[in-house]
Amino acid sequence: MSPLPRPRNWVLVAMLVALVALDAGLAHAQVTTMRAAIATRLLPRGTVLTSDDIVYRDTTVRGPIDTNRVAPGWVTRRLIGAGEVLRAPAVERPAMVSANEPVSVEWADRNVLLTIRGIVTRNAALGERVTVRTALGHRIDATVIAPGRVRID
Repeated sequence: MSPLPRPRNWVLVAMLVALVALDAGLAHAQVTTMRAAIATRLLPRGTVLTSDDIVYRDTTVRGPIDTNRVAPGWVTRRLIGAGEVLRAPAVERPAMVSANEPVSVEWADRNVLLTIRGIVTRNAALGERVTVRTALGHRIDATVIAPGRVRID
């Protein structure tokens, strides 16, 4: 019995084997039924969501589960079709601070509260980390705690 002929292009064979393995892995992707926010109409980019734009219903979701709870006030980052599940990164929490906006930078330790002024370098929502430039040119990492206020942890 003669040995099997060697393929001329072993790279193509390796790619085919990798694609078959990837497809087998995707067949076992997590499918979950969960309560999700669904768009009630076509939503252009930059739309601030209202209660009329969202309906919550049980939906089958394939892939990783988004734990964010989309609510009125969130903003669309791209065009969203009617009936589409609303989840990050297509929608995001509203920004509490905007790029190049002055903010109060707070630092607290027991009974001492220190406050300075700074400029945030990017838009950020409540609870997000953001970099702040001080008047002296120092960069500080802080957490957004309210509109126009950040805290050094």
